[in-house]
Parts: sequence; C-alpha cells; structure tokens
Amino acid sequence: MAKFGERFLLGFTSPRNPRLISQYVKVVKKHKLDGMNYDSNLQERFYDVLSKEKVAGFDAGAAKNKAFAGRDKLTRMPQVLGFFITQHNKNFKVTEAGNLLSNDALFEDVLLHQMLKYQLPSPLHKEQETNKGYFKIKPFLELLRLIDKMGYLTYNEFLAYGMTFTNYNNFDKVVNDINHYRQRRNNAKIAKTSLRKFDYNNRVNIFKTLYRDIIAAGNFKTRESQTKNVDEFVKKKLSNLSDYADSIFRILQASGLVVYSKGRSLQINDKRKDEVEYILNNVSRDILPIDTTREDFDKYITNPRLPLLLNDSKVNILNSLVKLGDTKSNDKEDIYVLKTKLNELRDKQKVNVVNNQIISLKLRKKSDIQDIIDTFEQISKKEIEPASMRPTYFEWNVWRAMTMINHGDVTGNFLVDDMGNPISTAGGGQSDIVGNYGNFKIGVEVTLSTGMKQYDMEGEPVVRHIGELQKQGPAFGIFIADKLNDSVINHFYITSLAISNVYNGTVDIIPMNTSTFVDFFKKAVNKDVQPSDLYQIHEHSLKTSQQNFMNKLTEQDWHKSVIENMFNIVS
Repeated sequence: MAKFGERFLLGFTSPRNPRLISQYVKVVKKHKLDGMNYDSNLQERFYDVLSKEKVAGFDAGAAKNKAFAGRDKLTRMPQVLGFFITQHNKNFKVTEAGNLLSNDALFEDVLLHQMLKYQLPSPLHKEQETNKGYFKIKPFLELLRLIDKMGYLTYNEFLAYGMTFTNYNNFDKVVNDINHYRQRRNNAKIAKTSLRKFDYNNRVNIFKTLYRDIIAAGNFKTRESQTKNVDEFVKKKLSNLSDYADSIFRILQASGLVVYSKGRSLQINDKRKDEVEYILNNVSRDILPIDTTREDFDKYITNPRLPLLLNDSKVNILNSLVKLGDTKSNDKEDIYVLKTKLNELRDKQKVNVVNNQIISLKLRKKSDIQDIIDTFEQISKKEIEPASMRPTYFEWNVWRAMTMINHGDVTGNFLVDDMGNPISTAGGGQSDIVGNYGNFKIGVEVTLSTGMKQYDMEGEPVVRHIGELQKQGPAFGIFIADKLNDSVINHFYITSLAISNVYNGTVDIIPMNTSTFVDFFKKAVNKDVQPSDLYQIHEHSLKTSQQNFMNKLTEQDWHKSVIENMFNIVS
C-alpha cells in the first residue's frame, strides 16, 4: 500500500495513454502471464514481452532496470483503475474489468465505470502526515460535476482549481474561486497584461497558500530532491502537478464524456449529456472507508458493473441504439453485446463527422484556411495545453492542410471524439497520415521532437513506414518537424540514394519544417494542385539526389533543390 504526500490530485504517469491498457491486457493474455506469481521475475518478463510487441514505444527494451520498468507499467494506472491486481508473491491477476478490455469496443464503457470508483484516500493510496485530512473525493466524478457546473474549464483552470479540488465538500468554494479567477483574468486582458505570466503567477500563489505551513517551517525537501528555497519548492510542485494533470486529463477525454475544444477548454460532450446528468444525480459522492480491507476494496474496484450507470439498463441502451438507426437489437442479447453495438455505431458517427469535415475542407473557405494557419502558430508558440496534446493537434492540423490542398483521399490515423476533435495520435506501425492519389500514395510523418532526439525517434520508424507503404505500390514520404534537425535531412538523403531489397528500391522522404510547410500550404490552396504535380516533387527528389551524389554535392544541396522545386510547382 502506497502513501502519497501531495496536496493535489494524484494522477498516474504510466501509461500516458489509457488506451494502452487494452494492449497490456492482450500482451498478458498472449504470453500467459495471468495467474503467475507476482515478483520481480514477472515484472521483468512483462517488460520484455511488452517491448517485443512494440507496445512500449520506440525505446522499448532500453530500460536498465527491467523489473522496475515493468512494475511501473503494471501498478500505476492499470492497478489503480482496477484492471490488474498486483500483490508481491501472490498470483498476478487480470480482473473482470481488465478482461473486458480485450474487446476494444467496450473500452469507453469499462473505463467510465472504473474511473468513477477511483477515490482519494483509499486502501491503495493513504495520506501521509503532511496531507492528512486534505482528501475526501472521487476525482473524476467531481471533475465532471465541476465542468458541468461551470459550462467549461480552460486547461489553466483545470490545473489551478480542478487539480487542487481534493474534498467534495469544498465544491461551492472551488466554483466561487474559478468565477473570481475569470473576472481577474479578464481585467488582466483588458489591461494588456501577459496572460501567460498572469496564469503562472496565479498557480504559484495558490501553491504558496496550499503549502504555507511547510514553507513557514522551511521544510523544502520533496520526495525527488532537496529544493533550496520557496521558489524551487513551488516550481517542483508545479512540475509534479503538470504530470499528474496530464494523466487525469487524458482519462477524462478517453471516457468520451468530455471533449477538448481546439486545445482551449474541457466541455461536456453534447451527445452524452444525459449520461453525465445520470452520473451526477445517482453516483454517490462518498468514498469507501479508508479501513476497508484490501480484499473487499479489490472486489469493489475491479467490478465493471459498479457504479450502476445509464447504459447498464438494456432499455436505455436499446433506446440509444434506435436513435442511431439500429432497430434489430433486442433485450434477449447480452448487455455487453448491446454495449459493443452502441460503441460501434458511435464510431460510425465519428467517421461521418470526419467525412463532413473533409467535404468542408475541400471548399477551401478563407475561415478554414486561416484557422489551419493559426493552429500551426499556436502549436509553434506552445499555446496549446497540455503540452502532451500538441503532437496530436500537429498531426490533425497537417491532415487538414493536406486534405485541403489536393485531390487525394487523405486519411489521418489519429483518434477523434464525437465532435471530430483529435484525442490521440496515430498508433505505431503506420504513417501518421496517408494520401491515396490513385496511381501512388504519400505517407506523411510529423513530429515536434527536436535535436538528436528527432533523429533517434523518427529516423528508422519513418523510413520503415514509407518503405512498407511503397511495397504496396509507388509511394514517397513527407516529413514535417517544427524544427528540422540536420541529421534527419542527411538520413533521408541517404535513403533516397540507397536501393533497398527490403523495400523494393530507394525510400524517398522529403523533410521540411513547419514554416516551410505552412508557406507551401498557403500557395497550394490558391492553385488547383493535381496528383501529377505532387508526384513531380518525388521525381525531382530522386533525380537530384542521384545527380548530387555524382557531382559530390551534399544533402543540404539536395534539400534546397527539392524545396525550391516544390515551391515552383505551386507558384
């Protein structure tokens, strides 16, 4: 049983994306880890098979302490939300809730039940002496209530007031604090004060008040380090706050009940308001007693039928199915079969929303063009919060731009919510965006990583994705980075020269930074760009790389020529 000492909501930094838990469950099942003795050997084994299945990301298998890395992935979000039970030298268990995640279509429904049971404190997480009495809350239940009451929460409000909302009895005070903050921020805006500085100073003041007794005592030691003064202490706390807030934000978003409008504010999903209303009126705000036994708490936290929600009634699900066009389902079917059908119909609605976005984008309205340009600027200026959402919005915005400028069938591999807002980047093993132009395809890869990390993270995967794409037929790649690293240019120059047996020839990838792509976009939307125009970029790249090699010119010469030719085509 862990103890926590923070005075703000406890989040889970692993995994960053809650949808990865479904992949964890599948890996555990595939490699028959369920039921094995839970010890360092199992932790290490889990890390190894997770790496083998490439679930853990580009650096899979690189951990120095594999047991620690495996334990971190098993015991954070998956255990806290009741998907796994991990107790030392007892059988590791995938719970009933965890087993349901084998069906991807049940993810939202199961996650919603599990997150609404999360409470602080609990038999799994008890307060230390330094924060004793601060907590009495089901965080996700109360955050839903707060968003519903306020109409919306900006991310700054979520950080400053949502994350420090630790006792549900203080709900009215938190509401008043947010209203007062909005008045003060509006006054600062009128006075043309830096709003970024205003928000940061606001959070600092909140934390100085929150930890005033510790600050007064001069006890600046944190769990991670010995901070030397008040400013360092508060800065460290704010850093921890940001990490925890990111995970809680992602879970709220993944539930489907909350949408994040253009990187600006959290709002209740209009299409799911009846579910939220039911939750707020029927789910108890009280937490289980802290002295509940671990066995009884596990039975509670792992039960996917608790709490009872609107869609736990077959009548309600059937009504929802009828509204979505399904008139054949009946109450003789298992409830999880009905829930699967409901989610599948919701996914079809999302596809329709995206298709409508495509139709609108191809109209090339000035407002849409400007919104795309403005969004790139927001991303580059780091104005979209949380920071973890910037790559998602970058990918989505490039997809919008590519959709608008040409005649291809451009598919983004990101996930969207019911409103069509992006919620997660593309999964591994495929290009972020793929454009099908009939006789050829373009794979588009995007990144916000910089420096050598950009080369380490993107070099090999990008070539593999484009290489696999061209094994299906003629294809080339476009790589867009906010700041382009010279090593990446060199890498893609070499792959445009080297004939690969694995990928049936050279792999041509055109690298550019955001600024270059935006300039290209501005010109391209004012011209009727044909697929043949785009293929000329590829042909020029291959021709130039060969000529440069023969003439002993460099990758920079190749890159400059390719970009100049690209602009000539759309000018």
